[in-house]
Amino acid sequence: MPTMKGGKVMKILRIKDNNGYFRVSDSDQWRPIDEIDKDELMNLLDCFLNSDVEMDDIEEKSLSNQAQQIIYRSIFEKLNNLKENKSKFKDESERMYLSETQKYSQS
Repeated sequence: MPTMKGGKVMKILRIKDNNGYFRVSDSDQWRPIDEIDKDELMNLLDCFLNSDVEMDDIEEKSLSNQAQQIIYRSIFEKLNNLKENKSKFKDESERMYLSETQKYSQS
């Protein structure tokens, strides 16, 4: 999921009408947060690491569904924690695979 056209920031998590939603990979479709699966969570993480994204803050808006509140809060907090360490995480990941990348790019 790249940044939206025109360089705008893409929203990946939103709260609307007291319900939590996540953006479905490579589309403008939204699904309830309590329907997220492992693959969709990985797509959100990939988008988060490779694009400029934003998320509705759960502290500013409320969710009426308890399950959605727990799932949304967990994903939101984990992505926010990762945001604080995003450059460190990317640098470590690149360093970890640098030798393999160089090895195969010379072949």
